[in-house]
Amino acid sequence: MEFKLFTKITRLVVENRFLSFFILLHSIFVIFLGRLFALAPDEGGYLYAFNNVYKLPISTEAQSGSGWIAAPTVFLWIAYLPAKILNMLGVPDYLSIRFLSVLLASISLYLLLDVQRRVQADRKPSQKIIFVVFFIPSVFLWTSVGLRESFIIAELAAFLVGFNFLMQGMNKRAMILLFLGSYGLVSTKNYLWACLMIALIVSSIIYLIRGLELQKIIKFIAAGFLVPLIVLAGTTSAYALDYIFQASISETGARSGDSISQVYVDSPGTGTGTGTGTGTGTGTGTGTGTGTGTVKELITFHGDYTLIALHFYLIDNPNSFFSKIFVAFQLDKTIQRIWDEKVALGLVHKDKQVGSDTSSLNGHILEPGKISNPISLLWPAFVFLCGPFPFIGDPGIAVGIASLESPLWWAFYALVFFQFLRYRRIKFLRDPQILFTLIFLASEIAFSALVEVNLGTSFRHRSILLVPLVFLYVRLAQRSKEQKDLDIATI
Repeated sequence: MEFKLFTKITRLVVENRFLSFFILLHSIFVIFLGRLFALAPDEGGYLYAFNNVYKLPISTEAQSGSGWIAAPTVFLWIAYLPAKILNMLGVPDYLSIRFLSVLLASISLYLLLDVQRRVQADRKPSQKIIFVVFFIPSVFLWTSVGLRESFIIAELAAFLVGFNFLMQGMNKRAMILLFLGSYGLVSTKNYLWACLMIALIVSSIIYLIRGLELQKIIKFIAAGFLVPLIVLAGTTSAYALDYIFQASISETGARSGDSISQVYVDSPGTGTGTGTGTGTGTGTGTGTGTGTGTVKELITFHGDYTLIALHFYLIDNPNSFFSKIFVAFQLDKTIQRIWDEKVALGLVHKDKQVGSDTSSLNGHILEPGKISNPISLLWPAFVFLCGPFPFIGDPGIAVGIASLESPLWWAFYALVFFQFLRYRRIKFLRDPQILFTLIFLASEIAFSALVEVNLGTSFRHRSILLVPLVFLYVRLAQRSKEQKDLDIATI
C-alpha cells in the first residue's frame, strides 16, 4: 500500500516536474525569509488578520489593519482554512500564510499549464516560457509572502480559464471556476473586480451583436457576475458594502503617494552631561554634570522603508538564517553603507529630511491621470507598465533593485506582442476569450493610471498583469489550432 502511494506521488511529480520545482523553490524561499517583513511591509497586517479573523463574535476589527477590510469574514474563514490547518498542526503563523500563497500561485500555474497542454499545434507555446515568467523576481516574491497578490493571481486565472472552458463546452468546470474567480476577486480587490465586470458587460454586448450563442452569454453573466454578487450581498457586512460602493476614483487618485518614516539616530557630535545634550552646529553640546551624553536627531525618511526595515532587522536578529546569509555575502555591509549615507544626508539638511526630492523619473510619488483629460493617462500608464527605470535618478535601495527587473517585463511584453504577430491571420478580435482579456487589460491599466500614486505600490500591482498576459500567449496558439481544425472539417 505504502509502495503504491509512493509510486503515485513519484509519477505525479515527474509528470508535473515544472510545477514541483516551482513549489520546492518557493517553499525553500519562504523558510529562508523567516519572520522578516522588510520585503513586504504590509505582511504584518495580514498576519494579524489571519491570527484574529477566526475569533468570535464576528468583527471587522481583525481585518482593519490589512487590505481585507472589505472582505466577508466567511470568505476569509474559507480562504485561510489551509493555512489555519497548518498552523494548528504546529507550523508558525507567518509560514502558514506563506505556504498558502505558494499553494495559490501553484494552482494558478497549473491552470494555465493545463490550457497550454490542451493546445495540440505545430507551434505549441512553451511550458518553459510560462514557467519562467512566474519567476520574475517581484512575482516570485509577492507569491511567496502573505499578501493578497497570490489570491488575486489565482482568482484571475480561475476566471479566465473558466471562461475558456465555457467557450469549449465544458460547462460544469467552467461555471465553478467562473464563480470562484469572480466571488474571490470581489472579496479580495473590489476595484479589480469592477474592471473585470466592465470587460464582462462590454464583451457580452459585443458577443450579442456578433450572434454568439445566447445560452453561453447567459451562463457567462450568471456565473461570472450575478451569482457572485448575490453571494457577496449575503455574506458581507453593511460596513463593507458601504466601503465598496462609496469608493471614489477621484478621491483615491488624490491620495498622497508619499511614504514617510521617522527614525531617531545618533548625531556624530558628543556632549558633556548626564543625559542627552543640546547641540548646535556640528552637534557639540554643553551640559551640567559629568559624563558623555549622546545626541539624538529625528530624521524623516521619504521612501526607503525597505532600507530602514533591513537595517534594524539585521541589528535585532543577528542570529537569524537570513542575517547570516547577508553576513556571508557581506550584504550587511552594503546595507550599513547605504544607511550611513542616507543618515549623513539627512543630518546635513536643515529640516532633517532625506529622500524628499521626487523630481526624478523614479521618484516614489506618482502623478495619476485625470478622467477629465484622457491624454493625461498615457504617461502614468507607461510608468505602470514599464517602470521603475534602471540607472535613473536616486530612487532608493528597494526601487533601485526593482528597476533592474523592469527589462524582464519589457521582454515579456515583447514576447506576447510577437505572439500576436505570429498568429495575426487568426482574426483574434473575433475570439471571445482574447477579446474579453484585452478589454480587461485595458480597463486595469487605465484604472491604475488613475489611482496609482506611489511607485512601490504601482510596482507591486503590476504583477497582476502576469496572468492575463500568459493567458493571451497561450490562447492565441489554441485559437490557431481551433481554426485549423475548423478549416479541415469544412474541406
